[in-house]
Amino acid sequence: MVKIILFIAAAMIGLVLFIKNRPRSYPSILMPKEQATAVAADYLQLLCGLDVSGWRAYGMYWNDRETVNRLHHLNMLDRLRSVLYQWGLVESWRIRFVKQGSSVAVGINAKGEITFLHVDAGAQRLASSQSLMAKKTPAEIKSILDRNKNGLWGNAKITGEGIREEDLSDIVTYWYMQESAEIRMKLSVQTQENCLVRILSETEILTETMGKVVRQEFRDSALNLSGFVGSFLSTIAGVLLLIYVEGAHQSLLSLGIGLVIAAAVLLTVNNDISMSIVNAFDSRLTIKSVYAIGIVSAVVASIAYGSMAFITSLAGVKLAVGQSLLLFDSAFLQITIGCCSALAALGGFAFIFKLLESKGVVRISPELSDRSIFLSGFRLKQCLSISLQSSILEEIIFRLLGISTLLWFLQNEWLAVAITSILWAFLHQGSGYNPGWIRWAQLVVFGIFLGFIFIHYGFLAVIVAHFVHNFVLLSIPILYYKLQLKNTIGVKEEPSAHHSYINK
Repeated sequence: MVKIILFIAAAMIGLVLFIKNRPRSYPSILMPKEQATAVAADYLQLLCGLDVSGWRAYGMYWNDRETVNRLHHLNMLDRLRSVLYQWGLVESWRIRFVKQGSSVAVGINAKGEITFLHVDAGAQRLASSQSLMAKKTPAEIKSILDRNKNGLWGNAKITGEGIREEDLSDIVTYWYMQESAEIRMKLSVQTQENCLVRILSETEILTETMGKVVRQEFRDSALNLSGFVGSFLSTIAGVLLLIYVEGAHQSLLSLGIGLVIAAAVLLTVNNDISMSIVNAFDSRLTIKSVYAIGIVSAVVASIAYGSMAFITSLAGVKLAVGQSLLLFDSAFLQITIGCCSALAALGGFAFIFKLLESKGVVRISPELSDRSIFLSGFRLKQCLSISLQSSILEEIIFRLLGISTLLWFLQNEWLAVAITSILWAFLHQGSGYNPGWIRWAQLVVFGIFLGFIFIHYGFLAVIVAHFVHNFVLLSIPILYYKLQLKNTIGVKEEPSAHHSYINK
């Protein structure tokens, strides 16, 4: 009883520390998706003569993660944040309009300016011949695109134009440049048959240390890949252990775990398909066929992940029972300890990182604001899916199977926990932290913490601890913003206007 009281007290303190020391976030200027969709539709009418009012629209939050991460590592992110907003590298939308045989993708920044455009051949055939793009100079094109003075297009410099001769119609390309002291963006605009068909951009950070950052990214990716390779190898090890290790099988328990993982994968299939349509859609396919392919792919993925969980848990349970480790005994006690341990860890790490950041030891990239996360469409369903998959799969592989196997071989608790914690830390990238090794060290410590929860309190306790930790981290921004909306305007959703941002 005394131990439970101490755990509950630690959880309450941890929750307070976590709330008080949440990572800072940038102000949100992201427009609601409905507004961005209306703005994109207005641009298509203006630039291509396309009326997409009857088309199906799909949208997703977009930012240039590669550029943002590199600026953070170069300690340039804070001072260039306003530039990123203005250029549409953060707080932007990608909207795709789809009609049978036709597709158009549009990028809209927080100021309602167009930053990206791709009009496929089917949509080009539907474009009006009376478009404003007929025989325009680079300055005239820029003037048409400049809907907000001193914005992305208003401050862009004209750098040239060229014509590529094609069999059916020539393609005219106009080049522009946006440049600050430390970063620049090359913009290209293509027209074909009096229709604007492409707007593309390329960002370049102006620093001599770019090579060092790229090498660091490569090392982080290699370490992250090693974690996935380890997961694959653990599945093979699980099969071999099932063959060679004597002991009772608990097939129903492992089957239940596999089914939970399979269900978690399928939980967000609709959102995943919508995102795939925005990112890459072939207009030769119908929407129904895309959904059919997406559902089949999700089912295959759920079977694959569920099978991996089944096999590895079957071997892990077999070894854990042989090492006299607790699995699901005293379930209520394990759930209580798991919940309390997660909240205590969240608060402790939040406090430590806040202290280290205040002392200048580490720089932590500010997160998306609660509002931006909410408007992006990220909901509790996604939180639940991600948290279930990460907590159950990782705990099966690194704690249930990993620690049990090493205990069987080494008969050393500390060594088994340390090795699995180091390998588990490699699975996660610390791209938002500089220096990155501090984030990696924190993950090793957290892995050791989870390892000892598993050994001393049970497998259910460590799954609950990992799940609650991840779910709270992911869901707090959504819950905070919904509470804020309820307290300020008394509604569950942020109101959004559907008027045009473009003066036609």
